[in-house]
Amino acid sequence: MKTHRYFDVLGQLYIEFLRYANSDKGLGIVLTPPHITELFSDLANVNKNSIVYDNCTGTGGFLISAMNKMIEDAKDDQEKINEIKNNQLIGTEYQSHIFALAISNMYIHQDGKTNVINGSCFDEEIIKHVKERKPTVGFLNPPYKSNKKTDTDELAFILNNLECLNDGGTCIAIVPMQSALATNGKVYELKKKLLEKHTLEAVLSMPDELFFNSKVGVVSCIMVFTAHRQHPKHKETYFGYYKDDGFVKRKTKGRIDAYGKWDTIKEKWLFNYINRKREPGLSINKSVTAEMEWVAEAYMETDYKNLSDEDFEKTILNYVTFLHNNRLIE
Repeated sequence: MKTHRYFDVLGQLYIEFLRYANSDKGLGIVLTPPHITELFSDLANVNKNSIVYDNCTGTGGFLISAMNKMIEDAKDDQEKINEIKNNQLIGTEYQSHIFALAISNMYIHQDGKTNVINGSCFDEEIIKHVKERKPTVGFLNPPYKSNKKTDTDELAFILNNLECLNDGGTCIAIVPMQSALATNGKVYELKKKLLEKHTLEAVLSMPDELFFNSKVGVVSCIMVFTAHRQHPKHKETYFGYYKDDGFVKRKTKGRIDAYGKWDTIKEKWLFNYINRKREPGLSINKSVTAEMEWVAEAYMETDYKNLSDEDFEKTILNYVTFLHNNRLIE
């Protein structure tokens, strides 16, 4: 604990536990890796005066990462640090056994637990209570739908989080890719609602096996919104193709930063995001509507710079091997 201050310890313990007994996959629980919870705090530019709300708290990973950043910014001002822990971190968690983990987690990090509520984030009383706290930043990783008919849609949780934020607040969510791709049906209606009330600032495509440690094969993306400001008609949204975070899979450790690449990659991602840099193969700015797909892959220019003869040879060899292997050619 002394060496890993403000680290989601119980979240990691729970992830480790899920690797051996993933009974919660059916509940749609997907725990956010620590390097991504930290990325959220950087994207939202969290500081000592931020008030952070997570309406799907889980084990409290986002709140702990935010607390870490806020305390760092408070520079040993003990009064401010107490204020941060007691009043500037708010969360709701519906499932009581996960709620217990979040509270224990916050407790390990010396308080910060006071404003985590056990209940539904859609409860009017809870919404009212959260609004009174005037949160400026919203983070969430909503439960992912396992049953399309009965489960609450991921975008409904984003709308709920945005509703509680102050005007101009920043909401960042990590959701399954299909939420961004939908062009009809219920999800499309929610996308329309989001743009009518809020601004879509950015969508970042995440690595395919990001949730490998939670034993869940969900391809996800991060969405960034500005609260209570209708999406301007001609506004360009930033799309990032952030598929390579430098992490690799290791048999006993899961997905880890074995080569120490993450810090450099994160700096690059943040630089491009903050400055809205357009870079072939990595990012593009595009004006979108609810009918359109909200992913970088749909609009990005291909980067042909690194393409070599070897790539063509390799592809042809793979194809010929496939044909032989399946007895499709003599």
